[in-house]
This record gives sequence, C-alpha cells and structure tokens, in this order.
Amino acid sequence: MIYLVILLGFLLVLISAYGYKLSSKTAADYLLAGRKIGTFVMFFYVYFAISSAWTFYGFPGTIYNTGPGFMLFFTFVSFAFLYIFLGPKLWAAGRKYGYLSPLQYLGERYQSTGLRVLLGLSLVLFLFPYLGLQAVGIGAGMKAAVGFPFWFGALYMCVIMVFICLLGGTRAVAWLNVLLGLIFTVTFFGFLAWIMVKTGNTSLTEMAHKVQEARPGFLGVPGSVNAWSPGNLLGLAMAGMTVLAWPHVVIGTMQAKSLVVVRKTVIMMLLFSVIFCNIAAIWGYLVAPILVPGLKGKAADAIVQVAITTFLPGWASSATLLAVLAAAISTVATQLMVAGIFVSRDIIFAASPTVSDRRLILWSRLGMIIAAVGSFALAMARPTELGLLLSNVASPGFALWLPPLVGGILWKRGTKQGAISGLIVSVLWLIAGSFFYKPMLMGMHPIVIPLAIDTILYIGVSYLTSPVSKEVQHKFFDELEDFLLDHTRTERANSGN
Repeated sequence: MIYLVILLGFLLVLISAYGYKLSSKTAADYLLAGRKIGTFVMFFYVYFAISSAWTFYGFPGTIYNTGPGFMLFFTFVSFAFLYIFLGPKLWAAGRKYGYLSPLQYLGERYQSTGLRVLLGLSLVLFLFPYLGLQAVGIGAGMKAAVGFPFWFGALYMCVIMVFICLLGGTRAVAWLNVLLGLIFTVTFFGFLAWIMVKTGNTSLTEMAHKVQEARPGFLGVPGSVNAWSPGNLLGLAMAGMTVLAWPHVVIGTMQAKSLVVVRKTVIMMLLFSVIFCNIAAIWGYLVAPILVPGLKGKAADAIVQVAITTFLPGWASSATLLAVLAAAISTVATQLMVAGIFVSRDIIFAASPTVSDRRLILWSRLGMIIAAVGSFALAMARPTELGLLLSNVASPGFALWLPPLVGGILWKRGTKQGAISGLIVSVLWLIAGSFFYKPMLMGMHPIVIPLAIDTILYIGVSYLTSPVSKEVQHKFFDELEDFLLDHTRTERANSGN
C-alpha cells in the first residue's frame, strides 16, 4: 500500500513539473492559469477544492457522532449567488483591469491598502485549519488502513502538496483536480453501493429502523447527543450559505475562460452539491452506525475507512486511502495556490501597483511553504475532530469577509471604515468566543454572532462615513457593467454565427 501512495505522489509531482514546463511563466499564468480555464476543468477545479478529505472522512464522521442535523448545508444556494451575482463582476475586473485576486479588486474598490492587507491576513489565518484538516484526514486514514503513525500521513500530505504547487502552478493544479476528482467520485459512490450490497443493507428505510433502534433519537433533531439546538442549526445553515465566501471558491471566478464558463459551472455545482452531500450523509448516519458502532469523538474521523477495511477486500481499503489522498490533494493544492496569491499580491506587495512577475511568483511560493508548515503544525495539534475544524473554525472565519465582498461588488455606499471595523471586531470575537470564552457566542454556532456583528458594523459605519469618489464608483460599477454588457452581446453574436 505504501508503495502505491508514494507512486501516486511521485506521478503527481511529475505531472505538475511537466505542466509548468508548458506554461508561459508569467504571474497571470502561474497564479490564475492564464485566465483560460474551461467549463469541464473549472467544475473539477472548484468542486474538488471543496470535496476533500473532509467530505470522505470529516463529514460522515461528524454525522456519525451527532446525527444527520449536520446535513443542513445550503452550499447550492451559495454557488448560485456567487456565480450569478458576484462572479461576473470579479471576472470582468480581472479581464479589464488585470487584477490577480478578489482582494486586489476590493483594495482598489474601497481605496484602502490597509483593508486589503487585513483581508489577506485574515483569510490566510483561516486557511490554516482547512489545510490542516486535510493533513489530519490523511494521517488518520493511513493509520486506519495500514497502521502507519499519524504524523507520517500528515507530513506526506504537506510535502507532496508543496512540491506540486511550487512546480506546477494553478494550471497544473486545475488539471490534476480533474484526474483526482474522478478517482474520488468513483470510489466514494462505488464503494458505498458495494458495501451496502455485500452486507445486505440495501434498503435505506430498513437501515434507518436499525439505526433508530440502536441509537434512539439519533436520526432526529437535536440528535441523540443534543448537538443540534436551534442556534447550532441556524449557524450550520449560515455556514453552508456562506460557502460563497471561501477564498478558493471565489477566486475561481477570476480564472474562467469566459462568462459562459461561469454560467455553466453554477449549474454543475448545484447538481453535484446535492448528490455529494447525500452520499456522505448515508455513509455517516446509516451505513457506518450499523456496520461499525461504538466509536466516539476523533475516532470517528476515519469511520468510512474503517468500514471499508473491515467489510471489503484489502485492495478496497488501499483504493479508499488513495481516493482520500486524491481528495485532499485536490483541495490543498487549490488552497495553497490561493494562500500564495494572497501573501504575494495582497500582503507583501499590496502597496506596489507594479511588481515583476518573477517576484510575485517567488513570494507566492514562499507563502505556500509557510502555509504548508502551519497546516502540519495544526494537524499535529489536532484540537478537535475533523468535521468541526471546517464547520466551527475555517468556515466562520471565511464568512467574515462576506460583508465587504458583497458590499464592495453590489453596494456603492460601502466604505473602507465599515469594512475594516466589521472585520477586526468580528475576527477577534470569533477567536475569543471559540477558544477562550465561549459565552461570547451565546450558545450558538460560532458563525452566528461574529457574522451578525460584522454585518451590522459594516452597514452602520458605512452610513456614518463618506463613500469613495464618484470616479471610483464609476470605475467599479458603471464601467464594469458596460464591459459585461458588451462582452455578453459579443458572445451571443458569436454563438449565433
């Protein structure tokens, strides 16, 4: 098994190196794939930046521990809002003004380098737990499948990802996501059907009765361990609806080849979001509780791996670990690229309107290395079970740039003072409430109170302060709208021919 894992990593690094050899070596090509990603690749690139080790391990594991209340995710609503209302403006700004990141857009829109740096620091900070949970997933998976030490899998994950990103850039990462996404999908769907047939659990209704008898109240709300109070369910719904603020999802809109790609991607994302969430849920609240009862807490992180290892042939266990590795790589590669972009373009060189491609690429790579080291350290600390690293830490943190993002694109009246005050207070509130004094969260999911504070401060302070000049408003609203209208007319004319 270990030879297969090493071989996969080696092949992915070689593919990345070959992809970089074919690239143009510019910052736009290395960081944004030359803004030429088509619909097929864009779907795999964005969706499998989300479908990660968390989907295969963390999501079913948390459902196994707490019940199907954790299914209350509205990611499909987020994708629709992002790709219909926000994505086209970001895409247009990248094409018209040459912006390399959404933070560069917001820095210019609000006329604030300070806000741009704060946003970059905040998003990189909350990328750490998301990166870390991938390393946790691989560490737990290798331990469950072949008995390797947890640290070995986590370290392997981080090292492979650094090499892939340093060598390949976004273009190579996007194409790798196609290959890795196909591996993940076939395994995730196919092994579920196989294990259900092999163990004689083919009726979802009968399985639900078995689970309900073994764990009374588990299938309802708040669940058998009272995990899903109304406040937590509200927060979970908000976490799902704010997936549009995940930076590795947002930046995909600036890498698309055309507006047609942006529009088609949302349709595919809507369909697969519903399918994947339900498959993961069936693993967690029906199959695993019947086949592998009695696990608790972090022990459930690898519940899918444990079930497959126990009831399917040995090669299936190995294939599962490879699929989880594929899922983790597809996610971490995208996130490391985003971290590199934020560190170089939006933190180190935020105040430099012109900077050489060579320096941008160099600092992007350094940012990736820093992010990988931090994620490994977090994986070794492993402060909570895998599923909660995402829903209770990373996702609420990402959501806190949502007010300035949506306001910056859709609301002329939003100001840098409103964005800065809301961001600083809400980030500090989230950190303090999550790790030091939980009453600050008022018994609700960690996203609820901080996001409410962020939104209120953003709107309130914006109304009390002066907006950007008419010239800037014209640039980011009127000119971009005209650019989009002209481009849409051209696309329609070309399609008619």
